Amino acid sequence: MKRIILSLALMAGCFAAADAQSKPGLNANEEAVKNYDGTAGHFEYALNSRERVNVNFALTPKSPGHSARFMLHTPDPMPFFATIVDASGKTVYRWKPEQKVYLYTADWNLAALKSGSYTVKIFLENDPKSIYEFQFSKG
Repeated sequence: MKRIILSLALMAGCFAAADAQSKPGLNANEEAVKNYDGTAGHFEYALNSRERVNVNFALTPKSPGHSARFMLHTPDPMPFFATIVDASGKTVYRWKPEQKVYLYTADWNLAALKSGSYTVKIFLENDPKSIYEFQFSKG
């Protein structure tokens, strides 16, 4: 009987501790999302008629100055590359990693770009057309 009571007391203590720890984490996460300074999202890419892969992306900060951090994440390693085109459609920056991985993180040097609107085009190697595009403004 003592073991049952001790077990119940330990379980109640664990639940109380887990609940107390999870509430501040939620507030911190909500605050981080609210204050996020970047462009982020996800898209699906059809590998074939039955398989799709989810791709997450981010570019920070939202209005980069001299540099920006670019990230791509997929469940499996995939050979991505990206370009930045200006408002006239001219490619002004190209990024291609050395090896395919599932999590790409790259610091882009954008110092040579003038202030204005740009489009990031994401490509999958061996596919001549972009698989996803998003815009950002350089301040």
